Amino acid sequence: MPALPTEQEFDSERFRADVRATAAGIGAPIAHHITDTVLDVFRDNFAQGATLWKTTSQPGDQLSYRFFSRLKMDTVGLAVEAGLLDAGHPTVPVVAAWSGLYDGAPVQSGDFDAGRGLAKTWVYFGGLRPAEDILSVPALPQPVQARLKDFLALGLAHIRFAAVDWRHHSANVYFRGQGPLDTAQFARIHALAGSPPPAGDLVAEVLAYVPEDYCVAITLDLHTGGIERVCFYALKVPKNALPRIPERIARFLEVAPSHDPEECNVIGWSFGRSGDYVKAERSYTGNMAEILAGWNCFFHGEEGRDHDLRALQQHEGSATGGAR
Repeated sequence: MPALPTEQEFDSERFRADVRATAAGIGAPIAHHITDTVLDVFRDNFAQGATLWKTTSQPGDQLSYRFFSRLKMDTVGLAVEAGLLDAGHPTVPVVAAWSGLYDGAPVQSGDFDAGRGLAKTWVYFGGLRPAEDILSVPALPQPVQARLKDFLALGLAHIRFAAVDWRHHSANVYFRGQGPLDTAQFARIHALAGSPPPAGDLVAEVLAYVPEDYCVAITLDLHTGGIERVCFYALKVPKNALPRIPERIARFLEVAPSHDPEECNVIGWSFGRSGDYVKAERSYTGNMAEILAGWNCFFHGEEGRDHDLRALQQHEGSATGGAR
């Protein structure tokens, strides 16, 4: 008789029950046949990686789930073979180019909507990398590459990971910015997305929750180079120390189960022309906190200073005569 899985291990049958219950709990759509395909195609990634839940405060939005992979695999190729992604999708070359950087060090992970299937592919670059490397690959259209100067002007010069959104033909690029983040720098970054300034009390709350050297994701249209959204993150926030969150996010954190040894909740404040919303992620199995720590992500309540980033900034400043 095979050994029963421990509480922390990923079990596909338990996950099927959990995804049904969680989707029902927040009023999100679900397609069971897609879940079956995803679990079959990426069984090793779910078994060996960390799995988490995700949703937003937008009514009726998708319940998403993701694996952060501990295996180096061509997840895009697997998705194409399984019919989850069109081989001719114009963004495939971008993921291929990013995955080929640094002697093939980057690792791909997958993001899925319970109702629609493959949503995003994540690429972790194996460490803190110059934005020039990531945003200058020839696979990116020239309008996207031209955005680099805007980010460098704001001191956003280093990237750890990125994700492509297959349906919206966009990319989320995750910068590590040297802080502490203040209201002026927040306003400069927020202005990239062209949305009305948020209320002062909301800005103060974001500043109170993000780490000193902060993570900001910028969403780029991969056709036009337009900036669609900016999002600031707080990681591993305990349930008894959450910021103000919309009712749908509170419900999500209540009903989405976590079997991880350390519960890990992520809150993101997303701002864009199409509206502002809150997003949340929650650990499920596979020790999400361990993977994020390995990516040198900072958790709520930690010092939050990236000494590698500061050393790089000092070195680059010296090389350019002190210009930041």
